[in-house]
Amino acid sequence: MTRVRLLWTACIALFVSAVVGLRWGAQISIAMLPKPQRAFADAELLHSIWITRSIFLFLLSAICGVLGIYYSLRASDASER
Repeated sequence: MTRVRLLWTACIALFVSAVVGLRWGAQISIAMLPKPQRAFADAELLHSIWITRSIFLFLLSAICGVLGIYYSLRASDASER
């Protein structure tokens, strides 16, 4: 049952971080730069990098979700026996 909870928690956390990265990733990256470098930051480039990261995070979220379903079904089968 611990695996199931861990996988579902990871699935939700990865999904939320992917959504946040898609929406505000470039702004967060620019805000974390030192003040002199902020003027030269390329928001479009940072946004494309965050799109790639978010796709990867969505894939990891999907994998964790599928594994969570698998272990949930396995745990329910074991409890029925």
